[in-house]
Amino acid sequence: MIRIGLSRHASETVRREVGRESPENFLLARVAKRDREALAEVYARFQRPLFSYLFHLLGQKELAEDVLQEVMVIVWQKAHTFQGTAQAARWVFGIAHHQAFKALHRDASVTFIELEAALDLPDESLDPEADMLRQTTHEEIMKSLACLTPEHREVLELAFFQDFTCKEIATIVGIPSGTVKSRLSYARRALKAALFHNGWEA
Repeated sequence: MIRIGLSRHASETVRREVGRESPENFLLARVAKRDREALAEVYARFQRPLFSYLFHLLGQKELAEDVLQEVMVIVWQKAHTFQGTAQAARWVFGIAHHQAFKALHRDASVTFIELEAALDLPDESLDPEADMLRQTTHEEIMKSLACLTPEHREVLELAFFQDFTCKEIATIVGIPSGTVKSRLSYARRALKAALFHNGWEA
């Protein structure tokens, strides 16, 4: 099993160009040919956004690190199945999604707070919700995200923090775009309810 240490330096922002000219797509093509240096470069590019996604979804640093390593092993093993016309980031995050939910299912002790109050909040446009997230601290967001189900935490992370579109999230998660939109709508209201429940004031 390949074990790669966590990078101490900030990785580059993951670009999502479609097509064979994408640097990430080119790197995956090299990984498919068993190029270990290319795998290390893939890790350097994706480590930070993947860890953020996994940590927010799983809520445990060590578990997020373990799943991140699992993702990289699968990238190494399955790179030959990647279609070069697709987006590398979408493909890699799709692997992360499957591994994260496998990890959640292994941990039967995880419980989540029901946020019925969220259903009573009016649905708002994306910009006010994004402004709200920018005004909160990381600690406030993490505490409130823990109140959401994994499915709702996931769409928030992918949309707000990883900047994926609803269509891209649908591909990563494997659900219709309409379901992504409804989950995102509920998740925004639920997060706002959780923030207020935890004492946050606008």
